[in-house]
Amino acid sequence: MEMKNHQPTIFSAAQIANVLGKTPQAVRQQLRGVAPAGMKVMAGNETAAWALEQLPESLRLRIEDEARRQNCRDAVALLNAPRERWQPPMPLNKICDEDIQSATKLREALRPSLMQQHDNNFRSAEMEKRGVEDYRQIFGHIISGRYWRELFMRTVRRDGGFEDWGRIEIYLPQNPKPKAVASKTISDALADQFAEIASYISACSEPAAPTEIELRGIWSLVIEKYHSLMVQGMASKKAARLIRKFLFSAAPFLAPTRNALRMAFERKLDRWQESNGDPKALCDGREKNGLRFELPESDRDMLIHRAVFYYRGDIAPAWRDLLRKGFSPEVIGRYAGRAQNKSHVPTGVMDSVGPEVEILTVMHQGRRAFDAIKGHVKRSYDGIASLQCISGDDFTLNTYFYVPDGNGWFQLTRGQVILFHDFRSLRILGWALEPRRSYSSLTIRSLCTHIFGAYGVPQILYFERGLWKSATLLKGKTDPFDFTEISQGLREFGVRFIHAIRPRSKTIERIGGMFQDIAEAEPGYCGRDERRDAPESLRRQMAEVETRKVHPSKNFYSLEQWNHRIGQLVDQYNIERQQGEILAGLSPDQAFEHYISQTNPPMQYAASLRYLLAHDKRLARVTLNGVTIQVGKQKFNYRGKEIAHLVGRDALAWFDPENPESIVVTDADRTNPICVARSENPNALESVIEPEAGILVRELARIEDQASYMKTRFNVVKAKCPLPSRLLLNNSQAIELGDEITAQKSRIDESQTLRRRQRGRAARFAQRTGVAVPAQAAENIQPDDARFLSEFLDGNESIEQKPDGSIDYFLKPDVGSKPKKH
Repeated sequence: MEMKNHQPTIFSAAQIANVLGKTPQAVRQQLRGVAPAGMKVMAGNETAAWALEQLPESLRLRIEDEARRQNCRDAVALLNAPRERWQPPMPLNKICDEDIQSATKLREALRPSLMQQHDNNFRSAEMEKRGVEDYRQIFGHIISGRYWRELFMRTVRRDGGFEDWGRIEIYLPQNPKPKAVASKTISDALADQFAEIASYISACSEPAAPTEIELRGIWSLVIEKYHSLMVQGMASKKAARLIRKFLFSAAPFLAPTRNALRMAFERKLDRWQESNGDPKALCDGREKNGLRFELPESDRDMLIHRAVFYYRGDIAPAWRDLLRKGFSPEVIGRYAGRAQNKSHVPTGVMDSVGPEVEILTVMHQGRRAFDAIKGHVKRSYDGIASLQCISGDDFTLNTYFYVPDGNGWFQLTRGQVILFHDFRSLRILGWALEPRRSYSSLTIRSLCTHIFGAYGVPQILYFERGLWKSATLLKGKTDPFDFTEISQGLREFGVRFIHAIRPRSKTIERIGGMFQDIAEAEPGYCGRDERRDAPESLRRQMAEVETRKVHPSKNFYSLEQWNHRIGQLVDQYNIERQQGEILAGLSPDQAFEHYISQTNPPMQYAASLRYLLAHDKRLARVTLNGVTIQVGKQKFNYRGKEIAHLVGRDALAWFDPENPESIVVTDADRTNPICVARSENPNALESVIEPEAGILVRELARIEDQASYMKTRFNVVKAKCPLPSRLLLNNSQAIELGDEITAQKSRIDESQTLRRRQRGRAARFAQRTGVAVPAQAAENIQPDDARFLSEFLDGNESIEQKPDGSIDYFLKPDVGSKPKKH
């Protein structure tokens, strides 16, 4: 029996995208670098296809999870399952002809791009540019690239992977309009019979939607016509039926159905008859429901206060609280126990306090929140030239890329991107990518240097606050005790700094938003709100990198790749036409050239003066450690024999943020330039292992060089001015004072010698007798007592120590005699 080779089932990117709810472009981006297993024919077109085993693990796991969620046997069964085609909210035959014609034009405009989306030779920017041009040729007007992408993606999602680009349904607007209902025909006899009512309806301000007063007039004419027919001898039922037939055709706004019109006519007729023909009875009594009882002012204020300051704008719990205890008895008696549900607030009360509560709640959040809802001024850009003002700001883009972590692996970061743009044309002039979460004024100043060198120095720099306002490296600082400008920064070139107070006043915010729209299709995109928008696949990819299971280059850009890609996205942004009021159909590149001023161009500097743009100038004190420049938390030190003679003096230091390896020091009048190299930090361990070699030795030598001039000055000054000889004092009062001091010192010395001797005698006495003598008593022993004790130690003695520490001595008496006490 002949065995047939088993061919694996293969699937197109559109099939995979349909299962995962993604676009085919996003799936192809993940399959980049994976060779297709074969080709498939989809809707008459040949397209690449992949086997399930070829898919990246993250993609395959998502398909398997989706299969389990939909109770499919496995991932293959899910991919092979029949798909439901997208259908519009109403059948095609009920959609107005205008929307059908618009969908037909859109199909013609998008078909070339939809057919070429599988061609890898076309970049997304190029395809978008062609698509915008196709749209212009079909519709006769220009749209933005962003809107074209929305139309393109909407069509792909609706197709659901079938790639049936001929279906007119997938090109319809989001909310197609229904066909207009044909007006009901009225016979000539009926029209003549009710010509007065028909003329009144035609005279209304909006015949299809009369006002309340106009409705009362119509009903008044209808009732009068009804009574006129009855007077002419027509039966009441026939007259009513004839009038309703005319009204249902000529006044459809009165009621949606014939039965509703009958009930409304009977209700109006009954009220008119009960009031004896009073026209006021024809008014709709429902219009005043809920407003018949007005909440007292004190209760109203109490409800607003409770809702704003206790419940952050929620009226329902505040209403419940005050109904239990707080409202006046009049309000409690009217509303207590009548709520339909827990959150019910009477409509009249809600309409009365709702708008005020909403505004006061925002005010309670703070001044900035209130500013956001207040009115704003619409600004005009007339008379503003390109490069007259440049604006800049920092953005945290929504794309992760990887950088080395210093431990042999990588970390994922979104970093910071600083964008500079022209205020008038909205053209992005330059950018800087900072991988860290924070940046310093060095980055801002370096970017300014490049932009000013390429385009010239503008009259105004429009920045935000924070670091952009406080950075002395960018703007310079002043010291009232020396001269006006110590480090002049950019102010020296006549640049004026303006700082925005509110985000909405910065055009750079809108540009940053549009730029991030372009970057949405890039690998590592986490969404505008990462906590809610980040795809699960991205979280798995980040976890794989964090646990070192997968190299980040598989799913993320490197720092260099992302920096290069940002440049391409900037070019793409600058060539796209914008339909807003600022550019009015021009692209930023076109507007930049169109609005450039020929009479007052930006300042340009010759090559010999470019160093002025590239340096920060500040007055610095030269110390024994040289010159130290601090930018943020980073310090740059420069020392050496070249500036040793300037120790203790102030000098003008020219610091280049882009090349901090050396510094130029001049006098305050910018003369006598001296170049000094930056000091190096030796490795702590190498300094211990080889203390006599390497960076440590060089830096110690430079420290000695820095101090050499002061050493020389010390020797010179010492030699020039010898020390004077000391003068002896020869004063009688001073001599007497000296004699008195000597005498007192002698007496103190003798007293101390005597006490030492007495303590010695007491110690010897204690050693011979075994009786301890207190220190105070030992110092008070007189020489005669000491001799007496010495004489009797060899004879008969009796020694008695009292409880207080004193000692009595007794000679042993002869027979018949009494002891003699001493």
